[in-house]
Amino acid sequence: MTLQEAVVAKLQRLPEGKREEVLLLLDEWIEQHCRADTEETRSAVAVVQHTWATLTLTQETLRWVAEDKELEYDLG
Repeated sequence: MTLQEAVVAKLQRLPEGKREEVLLLLDEWIEQHCRADTEETRSAVAVVQHTWATLTLTQETLRWVAEDKELEYDLG
């Protein structure tokens, strides 16, 4: 049983009134965490933009970045 299936099974066993309470709490929790994720992402992007093109890399690191097929970068 997956975590999602376990949560759904527990919710189904709750009385209707309690189920609505738990679902409201889950909605609040999801909203708080989505907001936090968005703020963290904005902060990370700001840090990258602030340090963009100001880091000095060794030849070895530059070669590794250039050869890494999973990295995407703009050559223009």
